[in-house]
Parts: sequence; structure tokens; C-alpha cells
Amino acid sequence: MPFAERILTAVWLSTTTLLFVASLWAPAPGVRLFLDNASWTLAFGLSAFWAWRGWRLVPPADRTLHTGLLAFAVLLALGQMVWNLQVALDWNSFPAPADLLFLAGGPLWAATVIRATFARLSRDRAYPAALDFAGAVLALLAFTLVVYLPSGGVESLAVGAVLVLYPAGFLAAAGVTALAIPTVGVRIERAHLQVLAGLLGYGLSWMQWNIMVISGTVQPGIWFNASFSVSALLLGWGSRWLRFEISADADYRRECDQAMNYVPLLSMTLAAITLVLLFVAPDGRAGLQALILACCLLVLLLAALRQTIVVSLLNRLRTAEAAVLRNEELLYRVAHFDALTGLPNRRYFEDALERAVAGAARDTQSTNRRVALLLIDLDHFKSVNETYGHRVGDALLSEVAQRITQLLAGQGLVSRLANDQFTVMLLRPASRTELAQLATSLVEGLAQPWDLLEVGAQYMGASLGISLYPDDSANSVELVRHAHSALHATKSAGRGSYRFYIEEFTQITRDRLELRRRLHSALQGGEFTLVYQPQLNQQRQTVGAEALLRWSVDGKVVSPDEFIPLAEESGLIVPIGLWVFETACRQVAQWRAEGWQVPVVSVNVSTIQLREPGFTQTLLGVTQRAGVAPAGLVLEFTESQLLDESLYAIALDLKNAGFALSIDDFGTGHSSLIKLRRLPVSELKIDKVFVRDIAHDVNDREICATVNALARTLGLEVVAEGVETEEQLQFLIRMGCDRFQGWLFAPALAPQQLAQQWLQRQAPPATQ
Repeated sequence: MPFAERILTAVWLSTTTLLFVASLWAPAPGVRLFLDNASWTLAFGLSAFWAWRGWRLVPPADRTLHTGLLAFAVLLALGQMVWNLQVALDWNSFPAPADLLFLAGGPLWAATVIRATFARLSRDRAYPAALDFAGAVLALLAFTLVVYLPSGGVESLAVGAVLVLYPAGFLAAAGVTALAIPTVGVRIERAHLQVLAGLLGYGLSWMQWNIMVISGTVQPGIWFNASFSVSALLLGWGSRWLRFEISADADYRRECDQAMNYVPLLSMTLAAITLVLLFVAPDGRAGLQALILACCLLVLLLAALRQTIVVSLLNRLRTAEAAVLRNEELLYRVAHFDALTGLPNRRYFEDALERAVAGAARDTQSTNRRVALLLIDLDHFKSVNETYGHRVGDALLSEVAQRITQLLAGQGLVSRLANDQFTVMLLRPASRTELAQLATSLVEGLAQPWDLLEVGAQYMGASLGISLYPDDSANSVELVRHAHSALHATKSAGRGSYRFYIEEFTQITRDRLELRRRLHSALQGGEFTLVYQPQLNQQRQTVGAEALLRWSVDGKVVSPDEFIPLAEESGLIVPIGLWVFETACRQVAQWRAEGWQVPVVSVNVSTIQLREPGFTQTLLGVTQRAGVAPAGLVLEFTESQLLDESLYAIALDLKNAGFALSIDDFGTGHSSLIKLRRLPVSELKIDKVFVRDIAHDVNDREICATVNALARTLGLEVVAEGVETEEQLQFLIRMGCDRFQGWLFAPALAPQQLAQQWLQRQAPPATQ
């Protein structure tokens, strides 16, 4: 707290306290009345001041709740000013104009909390939550009325209405606030408890005051009068420090959901107690018995309706999940197994290889923790396809798969990597000698003649590349890359043989450490640049662009696949990612200032950035400074990032802030369709690994078609990455794909190149 505010608070609070203490000792009733009102006025004013300070200190995007609290505190302060005027005019009627201002605060705050709460809930959670709120508030209102209202009759309908509205307004506001916290999973802090205590204090204080007014026992200068000031100060101080932030702790949010399941039971219990008190209470409440009874019956009805909706929702989810489970097996088969040969495909192989390498890395006690990769490529297979057609080529590939499986006799995992490439992964191979013997048997076995229907015997050999972890590869990616290098060396040497990959591992480690060291100074040294790859629609019109990060070290371009993982491991991805977002926003603003029509720009976001506190507010601050609307930016997350349940709330905050969300590299993760339906995304991006062979690989073609069909069902757009040929484009258009990017249209370009080649000039404003 700033020093000036601390001094002002101390003086203000001390004056309020001294005035109240003086009211207890003042001899004349008029003086005590004046001191009471002065103390209340200062307390309500200090409460409004604190609420204003809290409103000023939060980011503009988070001011919804603080605006409601500020309005609430200001209404009470204005009500006190009107009350002072009534006292000065000796007009002490009940109800009075001041009551209108006092009563408006509670419903205003309750409406603000409800609006902010339901904006953060998905549709399937909003209906049960609405029933919980209504039932709990009605049960609390009925219980309050049955223990609060005097046994005798009231003078008029207006007096009765005010008696009902005071508890209905303040206590309902307190109940709504208490329920909102577990509903959206807000981490409880001292400020929340202070606001709740202030609301409860207001409700109970005014309830007692009204009863004293009716019975004529109101007195100035008594201890009870301090309850109004204490309530105001509690609410104001809580407003000063209140933060309504959803917890990222999945366990805590799960506990909140479990607590909300007991709310209908508590409401029904409170309603039952109220009914008992209603029927054993003395006579004289006939005018209000119907209202209390109606509230209790509504509570029971809402609780029953809530349970009916929950049961219906559970039944629908069970039915949908059963259908999903039936289809997931088929989808899993399509996504992970080759439709032609029945072998595991590239995705299955890469996942299995990554798990095997990770397991070998953890198994430090074993003397043999090698993982061997044999990459098999058929020699001259293209000529078979060109000579006899794809049907014969497909038959040959099926025979190759069967022959490799037979030659291995149960050893290792066989998969089809690409068109005519197969892989064999072996765990803990005995020695390089045994691997050489196995490679020799594969080469000799695949060199045997192939007896194909309609074309007779054919001769076609194979070449092999072999790489081992950890002998010559540090991870699964390097293992595959080194196997490819060994395979290319085999083909260059004359085909029909095998070759091991051999390289000094020390040099690889040294290069990696040097790259990590250079990365720490790259941002300050201005070594990063942003390039933009256009996205086109089916009419080849520019409808978007993806911002891509590039890094050059000593004039040599470093692949993002090399430095992005290093940035994530070291935590540098946070400042680098923020620089990328700021640069993209400034570039959009510059394009528009230069008169270009700028479509949406996509920016990649890392999981580590998402977990940063206040990430949404940080991005909103950047867009405001750049003068760019959040709707003009698309934040791209990987599939595995958004499927993390702990990140769902953050993604929902970004969506509510106006950003469009996209799932990048879709199809490379392990999606649950139920989770996918809940995600607040607007588009899916098909990974380029599926687009690359779409014209030749039936499996990739089916995956792309499935993704497009799924997107249409969920109302999402589809962007295809890595489009390099016209044939690929036409396949994707027929499948219903919406947008495309790739080298067929343009590589990633510098900002000015993109503007001049792919953006349109804005039309000049029309003149009168």
C-alpha cells in the first residue's frame, strides 16, 4: 500500500473510531445521534474509497467484479448521505428514500457475481449451477424470513416489502458470493472472507435495525450501532485486496466440484427446517406464510429438477461415451495402423520409439539399455508402381510386410514408416554383430523373387540403415535421423546392403551446449526475426498468416526444432514467446497503418507460457498497447496442451478475452472426443505429416477426411499445413478443408514481402 494511502487510511479510520466512542459517552441524545451519523458516514465513505482503490489496481479486463463492488459501496455511501439529510429534516419515516439506495446494493452485487460466474462456465455446467444458486438463495431467504419477521402484523405492504427485501438483498448477495467461489474453483483468500463477512454484517445489522424501528427501540449511541461501520469497513478492506482468480490446481477444483454436489442437499435440509419452524411458530404471520411456504416448495422443486438434469446428463454422457468408445477403437486403428499392410504406422512407431528410448534412459542400472532402429527402404519400388500400376504396388507392399514379419520371427516392432519404407525397432539387442546378422537376413530375404499375380516373378531388393541409442543418438528424434543418414549412405554406396551410423557423440553434445549458451543472449542481441506464411482459402485468397520464429547464429539459420526445445527446457520460452506476440501485434498495427488489409495472424503458444500467472492479462495488455483487437489474433496450441485438464480454465479465459484458439498439429496427439467437444477452440490444423503423403497413402487420406468430418460436426474450421503440390490441394478441397498454407503458395516471408505479394490495399473511405 502506498505511503499516502496508508496515512489517509489511518487518519480516516481513527476519526471514525473516535466519533463512535464519543457517541457512547455523549450526554445529549441529539449529540449522540449526530456522532453516530458522522461515524457511519465516514465508514461508508472509507469503504467506497477502498473499493475504488481495488478497482484501480486490477487490469481493465478483470474489473467486472470490482465495478460491482464499487457501485455497491457507493450506493451505501449515497444512502447514508440521504439518511443524514432525513435526520437533519427530522423525517424518520419507515420506509424512507434512503432505503431505496441501501436496498439496491445487494441485488446489484449479486447480479454482478452471477454474470461473472456464468461467463466462466461451460454450457453443460451452467444449468445445474443455476439451479443450485436459485435453490440455495430461496432456502436462505425462507429461513431468514421465518426467524426474522416479527410475530405481529406490519403496518403496510410497503413496510412488509422493505422487511423482506433487506434480508433478501444482502443475504442473497452473501449466499451468491459464497456459492460462486467453489462453482468456478476460485482459491479462497482472506479478502473473500472479508467481503462475505461485510455482506452478512450488513444484512444482519439492517434486519435488527428494522425490527428496532418497528418496535420503537432505536437509540443513538449504543454498541449495536457500530455493526454498520464494522460491516462497511470489512467489505471495503476486502474489496481493496480482492482477486477473483481461478485456481490451476486440478485437485482443488475437483474438491470444489464435489462440494457443489452437496449444495442441493443443504438447501433441502434448510427448507425442511424452515417448514418445521413455520408450522410451530406463533400465529400472526398469515400474510407471509404463503411466501415462506412457496420458497420452501420451490427449493424442493429446484433440487429435484437439478437432480433430474444431472441424471439425464449422465445418461446422455454414458450413451455418448459408449458410442465414442466403439468408434475410438476404429479411429485409433485408422490413426495408428496402416490400412494397406495392417502394420503400425508412423505415428504409432514414433510414440513406441519415444517410450522405448525414455525407458532406456531411465534404466541406468542395466548393462544393456540399447535401442536399435533398422530403417528399410525398397530399391526401385517406384518403377514397379509406374510399370504395373498402384494396385500391383500395393500388393507388393503387403507381401513385403508379411516377409519382414516372417524373417524377424517375433523380434522387435515392425511398422510402415512411409510409402516404401519400413522400420524395425529392437530393445536390448545383444550386440552389433547380431544386428548385422539380422540385417543380412533381411537384405537376403527381401532380395528373393516376388511372385505377383498377373506380372509373374519380380526381383527387387532393399537397403538398410541402422542407428543405436545411446551409442550414437541422444534421443528418439536423433535415432531416426541417424538411421536415415545411414540409409542414404547405403544407397549412395550401391544399394542392396546395410550400414551402421557412426559419429562422435561428444561433438553432438558440444554443439547442443553451445547452442544453449547462445540462446541466452539471442533475444537481447536482436538475433530473432519473425516471418509470416500466408494462409489461403479455396479461392486462393489470403485469409490469414502464421507468424514463425527464425534464429540465425553467425549467419547460419538454426532450425526451430533444435532451439525451441532448448528454450522450453531453460524457461527462456516465456520471454521469447512474449517477444513473438508483441512483435506480431506491432506488425499487424504497422500493416494497417500502411494501408494493408490484414487478416487474422496466428501465433504459437507454449504450455510453459500458459502456466504463467496472469497470462491472459499480459496478452491483453500487449494488444491494447499495440492498438490491435484480440479477435484479430489466433493462438495456436498443440493438441496435448489443450487436452490437459488443468489448462482448460486458462484456455476459456483466453477465449472469453476475445482471442481465437486453434489446435496445431491435430492428429498427432491422443484426443478424447468428449474433451475435444468441451475445448473453446475455433479451428483445427492438420499436421503436415498427414498432408505429405495424402495423394499416395490411403491411411493419411482417411485421417485427413476423418479430421474434416469431425471438424464439421463440431462447427470448427480446418487449416491444412505443408501443402506442397496441386494434387494435395485438390484432395483437401474435396474433403472440405477451409484454409491452406505451404510451399505450393509461398514459403514464410518477411513482413514487407508478405504485404506486397499477398495482402490487399484497404479501400479509401467514401466521400460525401
